[in-house]
Amino acid sequence: MSLHNRTGLYLFFGCRWVLLLSGLILYSKDGGVTPGLLLAAVLFQTIYSLLQLNKMRRKVAITAAVADVCFGIYLLGLTGGLSSPFMIYCFTGLLMVKLFVSWRQYYPILLFYTASIPILFAMTSGVLIYKYVMVHFDYGFLVFAFFCLVSLIHYVQQNVRKQFRKLVMIYSSRRMTIQPMKQGMISYVEELLQRLLDDREVILCVESASRYEKVQSWKHTYFTNYMKQNRPHSQKIYTQLPSPTGEAVPYYVQVLLDRSGKKYGWLLVRTGKNELSILHKIYIQFILMKLEAFHFVNEELLDAQETAVALERDAIAQNIHDGIAQELFFISIQLFQLKNALPPDVREETLPYVTEIEKKVKESHRDIRQFIIELKDEKRKFNLHSAIEKLLHRVTEHTEVVPIFENIGWTAHEQLDIEEAIYHLVEEAANNVIKHAKAKHIHVRIEVTSVQWSITIKDDGIGMQTSEVYEQGRFGLSGMENRIKALNGAISFHSEAAMGTTVTAYIPRERSIAYV
Repeated sequence: MSLHNRTGLYLFFGCRWVLLLSGLILYSKDGGVTPGLLLAAVLFQTIYSLLQLNKMRRKVAITAAVADVCFGIYLLGLTGGLSSPFMIYCFTGLLMVKLFVSWRQYYPILLFYTASIPILFAMTSGVLIYKYVMVHFDYGFLVFAFFCLVSLIHYVQQNVRKQFRKLVMIYSSRRMTIQPMKQGMISYVEELLQRLLDDREVILCVESASRYEKVQSWKHTYFTNYMKQNRPHSQKIYTQLPSPTGEAVPYYVQVLLDRSGKKYGWLLVRTGKNELSILHKIYIQFILMKLEAFHFVNEELLDAQETAVALERDAIAQNIHDGIAQELFFISIQLFQLKNALPPDVREETLPYVTEIEKKVKESHRDIRQFIIELKDEKRKFNLHSAIEKLLHRVTEHTEVVPIFENIGWTAHEQLDIEEAIYHLVEEAANNVIKHAKAKHIHVRIEVTSVQWSITIKDDGIGMQTSEVYEQGRFGLSGMENRIKALNGAISFHSEAAMGTTVTAYIPRERSIAYV
């Protein structure tokens, strides 16, 4: 308990009174207690206690503490020196000195005090210091015990304050759950965990971070892709991970699970095996609970946002279909009837104009229909990677096939026809795996660079015969090939009996499109 508050002071002076009275009782057995000594000890202790318990200026408090230490030495000199029963009482007076100095100043003061007492008593007794100390050898054990007590108080005080500051930081992080969709939350959690874990490097890899964290560092991308390819078998492990420079670095890895038990990322802490204390792991769990709540709220809000956008797009598409599209269709019918009703005498002169107008109306009607298709297209509600991940889970939901999705690189914008081709390619290949392959796993890997898209769909099923691979109409392969070649891409099919099938496609990109 701290001596800075009134309760601590009451307890401290209560203990000192007990030690003083105990010393008087022990000293009285030898008949050495005189009325003058008793009155002086009790009077001084009473005045000193009243001064310290009442608020006073710092200089007065320091003077009182120094006077208490000097009175203790005087009391020891009257009652037997180093053999005095008041030795512990005098040492406790040094605890008040700590209120006015730092720990760095306090230890030299203790050393000077404990060393000067035997020297002073030896000089006043006319005895050699060495002989005096050897006679009172038990004094050394008392000093050692007192230093151990002070060091323990120092250690506990430092650690309690340190842990208290960490708890305050955890409490202040409550804003994580009340500010959803906030940019930079992942870096905020990393910095918070780094402070809680004594400045150890922390990397938070969240698979769906791009949905609400637009900027991810190259290090996050590297470790996220590595963890996707080398998923840990345990939820919490100590392991060696290769750094971007190739060296093996020790990390504590914990899998991040949402409320349904689904993995949504990994926490990496750079530390050796068993270096994290129990308190460190408790702090990690506190923050990860808040992060999970933040992730849950964000996913719910994003889903609600996407649903609202989809409903709005459907409503707009329906309004265009029922309004502008129908009017254009009506106009085209009227133009057709007008063209057929033109009199022969003006037909030759007027027909080219009517035909041109009819052509423009049909083109506008076709464009409007394409806009309606795009507005109603489910893929446009999500980014491509998210749409494909949801597609794989939907296709394999009631089967025994386990989907594995890996995406490398990220692009903010892409042409609609390229995204549609990639989506339909994965959709067709995944349906083939479910219907024909008898596979246990389907692995979809999509990599995007500034040059091209690379798409690989691989399964561990029964495979296809060589004749079936290029046979028209089988497995929809010709449709896949035509779709990719229409974008100047290339596609190949490789299959072996009982070894599975691999579909690999490459689609070139325009250099002007942004790449991250």
